[in-house]
Amino acid sequence: MVKPLLVAIGCVWALHLPARAETQVRVPPETRHVVRIGVVTQGDRELVEAASAANAGGAAQLLAVSLPDTAAVRKALRAQRIDASIAEDAPALAGDASVCAVVHTVTYPMGLYAGKIAALRQVPVNAVVAIPAARADQGRALLLLQNHGLIRIDGEAGLQPQVSDIIDNPRKLRFERLPAQRLAAALRSAALVALPYAAADAAGLAPARDALGIEDARVPWANVLAVRVADCRAGWVAQTVSALHAPAVKAFILTRFNDSVRRPW
Repeated sequence: MVKPLLVAIGCVWALHLPARAETQVRVPPETRHVVRIGVVTQGDRELVEAASAANAGGAAQLLAVSLPDTAAVRKALRAQRIDASIAEDAPALAGDASVCAVVHTVTYPMGLYAGKIAALRQVPVNAVVAIPAARADQGRALLLLQNHGLIRIDGEAGLQPQVSDIIDNPRKLRFERLPAQRLAAALRSAALVALPYAAADAAGLAPARDALGIEDARVPWANVLAVRVADCRAGWVAQTVSALHAPAVKAFILTRFNDSVRRPW
């Protein structure tokens, strides 16, 4: 049985998985299907490795293929040098009719960080808030600020609002747009900084431990397992989903990342 994910791109399916893994039938090595999964981050590589270990003896053998960036992953998927990707979220894939988003994997949450205050209620009037300059991350930051009651955004703005879409700003916050590589340094001067997961991690910050506010696991920007449309209903895709959503992988995500990387399934 299938259940659609709440995104609209090429083709989208979420598979219901067996509740118990003990019924897995071991498959002879020579008949196993090797599934090459494109990854960019170390966290995603470890996720594939955990799923591969959980699926040892299963029909699909998962293999992480590290690539330098998401553009390289997309190119490799189109060229059939890899079979799948877990490097991007569904909004990033929107509009690519060649790609099928199958299920969510993990969420790398954006967080709100501060160097001088201990709670969001302490954000002063006229405070400077540093947000990412990149359009997608900027919208994500503004929506996170809205979710924590600091601003209100025009409901027509969608998933990529801009500062001009703010319709209520009771604390008269002032926004400074910065490149991702400069955001962490802004903690020394800005009252609040919206940091994407990668920027926070590079600065030694963990969202669950250090952020004053953090995205929920089920935000639209959860990463997805993506495959070519032609492969969307292939048997190995269902087997890959079962491996990525295995109970052992669920436990791995919690113990490895301590809720700083979140599970949306």
